[in-house]
Amino acid sequence: MYETVNSGRSDSNVARSRRLETEALWVFFRDKPARAGGGRISWAAPQQLRNGQHLDEPLDPSYLAQIESAGFRLRTRSRWFNAITLSATRGEAQRLHGLSFVREVRPVRRRSRSPLPDGEPISVEATSAKGLAPPENYGPSFEQVARVGGTALHNLGFRGEGVTIALLDAGFNHRDQRAFAHLRVKAVWDFVNGDGDVSDQAGQPVTGDELVNGQNLHGTRVLSVLAGFDPGSLVGVAPEADYILAKTEDITSELPVEEDHWIAGLEWADSLGADIVNSSLGYRTWDDGSGYTYEDLDGQTALTTVAAELAVARGIVIVSAAGNEGNTPMHFVDAPADARGVIAVGATSLTDNRIARTSSHGLTVDNRIKPDVVAPGQGVVAASGSSSTADLRDSFTVSKYMRVSGTSFATPLVSGVCALLLQIHPDWGPREVADALRQSARDLGEAGPDTLYGWGLVDAIAASGLEVEQPEGSVSGSPFPNPALVGGAAGSVVYFPLQLSVMSEVSVRIFDLSGALVAQAVNQSLEPGDYRTRDRALRWDGRNDDGQAVPSGIYIYRLESTGLARIGKIAVVRSR
Repeated sequence: MYETVNSGRSDSNVARSRRLETEALWVFFRDKPARAGGGRISWAAPQQLRNGQHLDEPLDPSYLAQIESAGFRLRTRSRWFNAITLSATRGEAQRLHGLSFVREVRPVRRRSRSPLPDGEPISVEATSAKGLAPPENYGPSFEQVARVGGTALHNLGFRGEGVTIALLDAGFNHRDQRAFAHLRVKAVWDFVNGDGDVSDQAGQPVTGDELVNGQNLHGTRVLSVLAGFDPGSLVGVAPEADYILAKTEDITSELPVEEDHWIAGLEWADSLGADIVNSSLGYRTWDDGSGYTYEDLDGQTALTTVAAELAVARGIVIVSAAGNEGNTPMHFVDAPADARGVIAVGATSLTDNRIARTSSHGLTVDNRIKPDVVAPGQGVVAASGSSSTADLRDSFTVSKYMRVSGTSFATPLVSGVCALLLQIHPDWGPREVADALRQSARDLGEAGPDTLYGWGLVDAIAASGLEVEQPEGSVSGSPFPNPALVGGAAGSVVYFPLQLSVMSEVSVRIFDLSGALVAQAVNQSLEPGDYRTRDRALRWDGRNDDGQAVPSGIYIYRLESTGLARIGKIAVVRSR
């Protein structure tokens, strides 16, 4: 449906020198031939495009031949826009304007490249609790999946099976990471370099030596949040879905992300039957600061936005990162997150649900609320993404994980929830999915939808409409230390480790052997998450409700939360 054309140049220095003298341009044609019945199809300007039966009609081969005979090398072709992209000097662009079959010539937009955060390495061994056997051991990734309701739906058997998700990103090192050993990949394509390998390679014509420049780190991390499966370390929201991997972003400074590659990947994903497209990318400015302005964020100007709307009309759920400019004067969402039918995702803190300072937000120029929903985007656990030999022990044994931040990583959590919803409701389309997410989201900001949190935090269980009488909401380990030394300067705290798959009212009460209540140690509402480490576990300081250290002896505790009631004994030794 959308084709990348090989320029034939293999020398990256020559190619980059050429790009300094030229600019990438869209060339839109006035019409195209109709395959059925002959005749011509008059083609509208991009802003006036609507979904219709002619979108998949091919471009006029005679127009392409004339362009090529004039000395131009085609980059990409779009059936949806009836357009091509190519590189041209200013003088050559004027020649293109003069062709009778050309409707319009405009620059390909780019976004300024933000440095990829290195992330915070984590130790799986340090954060995994021993002796606990939850339905699936998510390791340190439990909290991010639970926070959006994913673990509860996993417990019911929904993990994305039968749903096809396409990712448009910078590349994917999916072949040499243990988290992807299970991955169901339907198709891959590198739209930047024009080949069928989306993993790190050396000597690429556009992206250079990817083994050292980090080209594919971002996409690999995004994919891992969505699809990873390495029990005890990382479990994604939709690990059993089918995946289409499109490499559309060039991170090198000479050639930032270009929206024609993004549109190329989107049309290709449509042709392969994608149900969902995850885009942790955004488009706004050229490297020189020009590009889309706030006035262009109207849902119908940016070509990525128009293409996203067409894809939604064709039945694809589009989930797009809101952007990471929330702490700048231009704090509004990037394209294509401004599109009406796109689910724009903002980022919250994993610890307290507060909006991330950098998460883009605010009204679009035509007064629509964006983002639509939010999900955890600070401190999210992801695969390291590297395929450097220094990080590999042997094939499929990479076990490096890290915490990363940005709306890029909130987005795959929401895409994964969308996959679970489509597995549960295969008859739903983009509108039903988006409506379900908005109507069921947990309001975090001002009452009702607002310009920071949108409609609120995604809640997969509520969005699914499933009635779960007694969800497996909690998993508890044994209190520690036990016996516990209390009172005096050497007094210790008793910890009650807990995992919550759903938001719960949690209480811990302490009784003596006669059954009399000694202390109400805990009584509070807790978010879904992992409360098993000392810094987060529920605790009792060994004192009664009057603040006095209890006598030595055996005490009974009762821990209660959603789906859990646990009773056990604690031995207390009072220090002298």
